[in-house]
Amino acid sequence: MAETLVAAIVQARMGSSRLPGKVLMPLAGKPVLWHVIHRLRKCRRVQRIVIATSDRTSDDPLAEFACAQGVELVRGPEDNVLQRFALAARQIAPDVMVRVTGDAPLIDPVTLDLFISRLTSENADYCTSDPSSPRVIHEGFCTFTRTAFERLLQEAPDDPAAREHITAYFKEHPESYQIAYQPKDPRHVFEGARLSVDTPADLQFLETIYQRLNAAPGEAAVADVVSLLRKQPELLCINGHIHQKQARERTRRILVRCDGDEQIGLGHVVRSIALADELRERHGFGVTFAMATGRVGREMVEQSGFPIEIKPKQAEETKWIKEIFARQPTDALILDIRTALPPEALQKYRQQGILVVAIDDTSERRREADLVFFPPIPQLEQMDWTGFSGKIFVGLQYVLLRRDFAGPVPDPGNTLPKVLVSMGASDPAGLVFKVIDALEALREEFQPTIVVGRAFNQRQALAERMTRVHRSYDIRENVEDMAALMAEADLAVASFGMTVYELAATAVPAVVICLTIDHALSARTLARAGSIVNLGVHEHLRPEEIASAVRELLNNRAQRREMRERARQHRLAEGRRRVAEEIAHSLESRP
Repeated sequence: MAETLVAAIVQARMGSSRLPGKVLMPLAGKPVLWHVIHRLRKCRRVQRIVIATSDRTSDDPLAEFACAQGVELVRGPEDNVLQRFALAARQIAPDVMVRVTGDAPLIDPVTLDLFISRLTSENADYCTSDPSSPRVIHEGFCTFTRTAFERLLQEAPDDPAAREHITAYFKEHPESYQIAYQPKDPRHVFEGARLSVDTPADLQFLETIYQRLNAAPGEAAVADVVSLLRKQPELLCINGHIHQKQARERTRRILVRCDGDEQIGLGHVVRSIALADELRERHGFGVTFAMATGRVGREMVEQSGFPIEIKPKQAEETKWIKEIFARQPTDALILDIRTALPPEALQKYRQQGILVVAIDDTSERRREADLVFFPPIPQLEQMDWTGFSGKIFVGLQYVLLRRDFAGPVPDPGNTLPKVLVSMGASDPAGLVFKVIDALEALREEFQPTIVVGRAFNQRQALAERMTRVHRSYDIRENVEDMAALMAEADLAVASFGMTVYELAATAVPAVVICLTIDHALSARTLARAGSIVNLGVHEHLRPEEIASAVRELLNNRAQRREMRERARQHRLAEGRRRVAEEIAHSLESRP
């Protein structure tokens, strides 16, 4: 009797909607897909391994990977996994097929062998875990016969779940297919852990698992992972918030248009990333950025794992965005810009069925958007909203901050007060020098820390100024955990913008300097609430006035404590979640 031929078919592509290129990203020093292949080779029942990817040039790196790893390869339509599996079935002609996802690096070889044995011994069409018992932690594979697969090709070639997930159709039609159920290994029973890679947080979680287990690449045993998580359940917080997409859930695609450079700062980029991260992780949306200027801003977006469409220098913006829409279907366009994109363009986008969202946009574009979000700024009272048919959301509860600023912050409890100086990512007006002059005039004892942003281009001048000071300054560049640094401060001197809202979220009393009249007006809300001291526009401000404001707070601990309590009442940490939920709700309510 001929031996049953078993082929593991690994579906993988570089164009993931939530984390492009994830299957070749490093985990414990090896690509995620390497882990998958390594563990499949430990299976005794699997004789052939094939990577099934798309025929797009963007997936050529996967073809090169397959060649380097000595595994077989098939290439087919990017948007039809079912057809790629059909090509693999014709190429190998297996008796049993194993569907393997290329983003699940902790496949358990022993369990997979048991699935194959159960499938063949019961002469079933499909084998899965026993649904009557608690959930197990392992994921990323399932087994079925080629005969059942050929039936699926005939019965449901256009079914969306079958085209993308293959075996979802078997589970949805138990009356038509013989399903075998494999008992679960009690050592693998665990609820609430994600072991597949869909976002940077998932990759961070798995990297932490490998570090805590001190395991070699590809050798983290599932039973050991369960044991670790039972002892250290706090690890689940790393990616426990990630939305798990269901088989028939449609992926929404979002285009975020923003810029950030030395002139306009990086606030637009920072808050756009915060919103994009929330849409990706809690709602399962695929997000692409469209950017024109700013090398540093683009680097920040790339480091966050989002793909970027870069505007050609001579391209007209309206035409460029139209070309992006032609290449990739888009459900929503989020605008956080100060460009000349005309309101008429937004009308056309809406006519195409695209949800248009404007973030803190005081231009005429706001009247053509579906959703408009503003912090509480007095300027809104003077604006003409004639013809506006969308929804407007105004308040501190809609300010977009990074997830780092979501937790409660205790008082720092420093013996010697710490004063944090942060003039934003670029500080185009060189306000840091005026602040240094102010701090140098003070006789009070304190520890000053100056944060130098990524786009700050006066480093040499700052270094020279540091040779002529009588205090010891702690200069911090490219700070990764700004929330933690702010939480250590007793008070801050800051330029109005995202930094001031971040300081309020961490309950740090702040003396605020403004670049423009608009900023000075916007800062009034926090000043009236009692959480900041607003000194107005910098051009009319002398170092002595800054020094006076800092001196008063240094010498008045009760006032600082009162300002902290006022800041905590703003509940700024909720903005990212609220804005994302409004966008998701608007998309869901559309036909």
